[in-house]
Amino acid sequence: MALDRVPRKVGIVGYGRLGQSLVSHLLTQGSELGLELVFVWNRDPGRMAGSIPPSLQLQNLAALGERHPDLVVEVAHPKIIQESGAEILRYANLLVGSPSALADQATERQLLEASYRWGHAVFVARGALWGAEDITRLDEAGGLQSLRVTMATHPDGFRLEGPLATMRSTGPRAVLYEGPVRGLCPHAPRNSNTMAAAALAAPSLGFDRVIGVLVADFSLKNMHVVDVELSGPPGPTGQSFAVHTHRENPAEPGAVTGSATVTTFWRSLVGAEDGMSQAPGAQPSRPSVYHERQRLELCAVHALNNVLQQQLFSQEAADEICKRLAPDSRLNPHRSLLGTGNYDVNVIMAALQGQGLAAVWWDRRRPLSQLALPRVLGLILNLPSPVSLGLLSLPLRRRHWVALRQVDGVYYNLDSKLRAPEVLGDEDGVRAFLAAALAQGLCEVLLVVTKEVEEQGSWLQAD
Repeated sequence: MALDRVPRKVGIVGYGRLGQSLVSHLLTQGSELGLELVFVWNRDPGRMAGSIPPSLQLQNLAALGERHPDLVVEVAHPKIIQESGAEILRYANLLVGSPSALADQATERQLLEASYRWGHAVFVARGALWGAEDITRLDEAGGLQSLRVTMATHPDGFRLEGPLATMRSTGPRAVLYEGPVRGLCPHAPRNSNTMAAAALAAPSLGFDRVIGVLVADFSLKNMHVVDVELSGPPGPTGQSFAVHTHRENPAEPGAVTGSATVTTFWRSLVGAEDGMSQAPGAQPSRPSVYHERQRLELCAVHALNNVLQQQLFSQEAADEICKRLAPDSRLNPHRSLLGTGNYDVNVIMAALQGQGLAAVWWDRRRPLSQLALPRVLGLILNLPSPVSLGLLSLPLRRRHWVALRQVDGVYYNLDSKLRAPEVLGDEDGVRAFLAAALAQGLCEVLLVVTKEVEEQGSWLQAD
């Protein structure tokens, strides 16, 4: 029985094999799931003629806002994400069907900034990647050391660009590429999406440390074969945890997309919709708030991840930033000499800049009423924090980084020393918290904002 709820409006960008399948599912099953198809766009509009009602055909992608979609599903080409992804996020949540586009760091930053600015989520379709959730869980637990994805099919199934386009197989089976996924995506944008999904599922490795292998195999005329191999760090016995999955996906000769992948995309669409809604009559659930707990002296790393609401940085990433900031220093001035963290503000600012964001110092002499909180993505405070030895509190204080962030209209104190996020409430609540912190006299406040807000100075209320 269908839920009695307002339908979620869905737009499809791309009308190839995947797009046609999704449109068919939406038209036949959408109403039962509370989904309504509101537009279909394709680079070649003529492909929609005769199969898509004129009222659902969108001729100009820039006009998608007029259809008021809740979710836009891209199943066209990575270039669509690179050229229009940020603009789509202005109007709707976005399900990326071409994750190879995110290997381009500028595109990733643009989507991240647009997501923060407009409050819309970015979902990524898993495609042909088997075990994506398990990879993510292992990565989050610190148990992932290496990840390798091999994709093999008949050469007719490849759509290669650049130097790979001129390569020719010298035998029945040939390796066309083996190396970091980031290097493969620009040259095989339509054949590297499974590998890109793996890189996104394992952010501690990412596009630069997940290895992709592309194999041309003349025996695989109607099959795509994907092997995923991963391992963890050595255990007490010196042996490492390891998993190897082998997936054979039937495919039409010369097809880029395997048959099972088509079904997987429909489940990704439904999963994205589930992530945006709840059943009617239910009480509003407490929003999911990302909160890292304190480890070693990594409060700066925790504050960055907490304010950005996802695990983007690790101790290794912060150490790498330190090296870039002081490449010739034997004793790096930006972190603890003991290698336990304790990173300074320069590391935080460089990390935010790498995400296309900016950190603005708040002048404590200004009244907090001048702070334009709606223009601020989050705040990072530097506070004095008591030092403890077991249960004994010592008469010492160290500097500690703390993140504040709004999630679904509610502000939270995401201090990594707290067991759980502390609710601060509305803008008045966060201003009261800031006032109390600044009253200590040793507190510094960083505003995390977009580059545009920094340049405009719009984090400050107009007089």
